[in-house]
Amino acid sequence: MGRSAVHELIKNVFRETATRLRALGPDHEATAAHVEKASAHWMRHTAGTHQSDNMDLKAVRDNLGHANIATTSIYIHTEDDKRHDQTSKEHKLGWMHP
Repeated sequence: MGRSAVHELIKNVFRETATRLRALGPDHEATAAHVEKASAHWMRHTAGTHQSDNMDLKAVRDNLGHANIATTSIYIHTEDDKRHDQTSKEHKLGWMHP
């Protein structure tokens, strides 16, 4: 199976998922729209991000086939996530929700 066929297969799964979500009612529209935009490339980035939370970055680099560890480091969001969570929790003006 060629690359374009795999891409189209994955896009079809996401489109069908979005259609099913929309059938559940208007409360699911935002999720459906988000899923509809997803792609194989998005899944790759999502997998890299989740792997970087719990695995050695060199293993993530090898799993993703990157030649340079600097490329893989874009998947590290742990410090940003911690800072965001802390800011949300301690924000005095109540703009952010915990």
